[in-house]
Amino acid sequence: MADDNRVVMVIGKHELRLGIDPGGHWIVLSTNDGRYWTPAENIRSLLPLLERCHEDVTTLNIDQAFDPPPWDDLVRYALSCWSDYWAGLALGWLEDGYPAAPFRDTLQSLKDAPERSQIVRHRALRLWCELSKP
Repeated sequence: MADDNRVVMVIGKHELRLGIDPGGHWIVLSTNDGRYWTPAENIRSLLPLLERCHEDVTTLNIDQAFDPPPWDDLVRYALSCWSDYWAGLALGWLEDGYPAAPFRDTLQSLKDAPERSQIVRHRALRLWCELSKP
């Protein structure tokens, strides 16, 4: 791991760190082997951030970041991924106040997805209905 990368927070329990490189770009750093990648290259590596309260993640002091934070990409991926666990955590962020408007179409797909659990579909339906109110 390069010394000039700034670690912003720990990601889960797998020796991963979210950071900002010297150019102000978001990176994920592995403390096991020193590798790093952008969130866009492997958004899955950020999923454990959803296990935290969204305010703990989204209110970080990120004034050194040139790129926008990857939170929306993370939520969209989790809502669309294979796992009801991650979708449920992303829904929790939205229910707790993370801006849901950018995910209206994703919520519409999720509420109608027969392969999803009833609980996840109903939570998505509730959020989608709130966004659809005039």
